[in-house]
Amino acid sequence: MMKGKILIAEDEKKIRSLLRLYLEQNEYTVITAKNGRVALERMKENTVDLIVLDILMPELSGLDVCKELRKNYKYKDVPVIYLSSLNEKQSIISGLEIGGDDYMTKPFDPNELVARINAILRRTKNNRGEKTDIYYEDLTFQETQIVELMERGFTNKEIALKLSLTEGTVKVYNHTIYQKLQVRNRTQAIVRAKEIQLI
Repeated sequence: MMKGKILIAEDEKKIRSLLRLYLEQNEYTVITAKNGRVALERMKENTVDLIVLDILMPELSGLDVCKELRKNYKYKDVPVIYLSSLNEKQSIISGLEIGGDDYMTKPFDPNELVARINAILRRTKNNRGEKTDIYYEDLTFQETQIVELMERGFTNKEIALKLSLTEGTVKVYNHTIYQKLQVRNRTQAIVRAKEIQLI
């Protein structure tokens, strides 16, 4: 079951593709736009749950897109996360005052972005009265160590060496971790662990 529909408005093709990959791995439907004007067109064609918005885009900036959306009753409550190379305090404040819900600066960690998207959508669904209470089984000390090493980019083989385990044992641990966190793969496990503040 898909968790929601996300619009990514970003003029850099590599970043658009990377975000699509991470979000689809985390069970989101993804729509993309290469600039602000296309983003507004996509909004008219689709009902989306959240928008990831670059600020510096050709034709129409992310700030202008957000202003347009906030003027329209239909889109005024759709959450917006800015993703921008602008990291000055004033840019961040302006973006949030216009109506953005969160702001991440480039370069960014895709896992952190997915965790923030999950958190915002969980909160907005709660506000709409949709039930989202999910119970996650606690990880053991060893399982938590494995997730922390996964997050740092270690392979199963490297984790096995570091923790004096066999690679097969690490794979068994991975399976248990995925079950406990109710995920299907490494990327989702890292995102969920950050979300529930295990790492």
